[in-house]
Amino acid sequence: MESVDEAIKAGKISVLANVVLTIVKGVAGVAANSTALVADAIHSLIDILSSALVWIGIKIADRPPDEEHPYGHFKAESLAELGVGAVILATALLIMYDAVHELISGKAPEFETYALAAALFSAVVNEVLARYKIHVGMKTKSSSLIAEGKHSRTDVIASLAVVVGFLLVYFGYWWADAVVAMAISVLIMQIGGEILKNAIDVLMDRVDAETAFRITSYVEGIRGIEKVDFVGVRGTWRNKIVEVHFTVSPGTSAEEIEAIIKRIEDIKKEMPEIRSIIPVVRVSRSVRKVAVPVDEEGNYTGDLNAPYFEIFDIKKKSRVKIVNEYSKAERRKGYLIAEMLKHAGVDCVVLSRVGEGAKSHLKNMGIVVKHVEVSKDLGVEDIVKLVEEDIKTNESYLHTTS
Repeated sequence: MESVDEAIKAGKISVLANVVLTIVKGVAGVAANSTALVADAIHSLIDILSSALVWIGIKIADRPPDEEHPYGHFKAESLAELGVGAVILATALLIMYDAVHELISGKAPEFETYALAAALFSAVVNEVLARYKIHVGMKTKSSSLIAEGKHSRTDVIASLAVVVGFLLVYFGYWWADAVVAMAISVLIMQIGGEILKNAIDVLMDRVDAETAFRITSYVEGIRGIEKVDFVGVRGTWRNKIVEVHFTVSPGTSAEEIEAIIKRIEDIKKEMPEIRSIIPVVRVSRSVRKVAVPVDEEGNYTGDLNAPYFEIFDIKKKSRVKIVNEYSKAERRKGYLIAEMLKHAGVDCVVLSRVGEGAKSHLKNMGIVVKHVEVSKDLGVEDIVKLVEEDIKTNESYLHTTS
């Protein structure tokens, strides 16, 4: 709240300063018959409107979410920024029109010391304002206030250009005032275009690629996530909404998924500009390698303590027999066998019986436990076919993960 108050205070100071500058440059420009100085005064007048828009935008953006705006009101600041950009472009076009008219008519301003002093005074004040608003904008992470600071920086250049124009007029170049006004308008158009682009990017929910990359790197390091499908970051610099789509193995429990989501939400501690994180969980339905426990003769035993495992690669249609190194382990047997199968790339293990501890270890490794009773009528190949059929039906297959 303190940062918002500071941003609003900067907006108020900007309004007051521009009121003074509008009066000083307007009076001096009319008295000296200078289109460039009058245009600069109009520029300051429109700055008052821009500052008011920023002020209102920051105030609305700080409102908490409600039923009609569950994601908050942060885009109000981008709407204000959009208004600032539109005002800047309108100012540029107005200055260009007056400059062309002056050039065609051949009208030349009168060189007056007070007019030169007014332009110099404007340049100094706007430079102070620009630095102040950009500093506060960076501190409060207000994109609209930073845009306003950049706007004030163009005012500095515009006022200095008016000074140069007056000096050229003094040395006999009557057309300099109009040419300077044209140059000012082109410069202002460029700045206005940049501000408009930034505002439109936010309003169109353009992804913040840099922040998305940082979050993706963080999420990929969380244990239990099989893969990160999508990370989208949208919003303003001060308020961001993050959407994270990730895939977990079929054996992942609801408690494990909740723990993963909590780990993802912890990133808000490092990045306070993130207002909310929307997790989208997908349970993987793809099983490539199936492990079937067998005895010395290659018969299905249904027991995790079997001396061997036949591992079938369903996609490659290949099989390999491995030794169960931990079939007679005295301690942590379930964990060691689960880790061995995980290193072998196994996604699913077929068993007729398994203890709760071993089952939990297998799930933690992302390995699905498929229950098939031992039967003389079922060979190893038949068991693998049952698993393949479950994969095709998806729903019945996923029911085996509970």
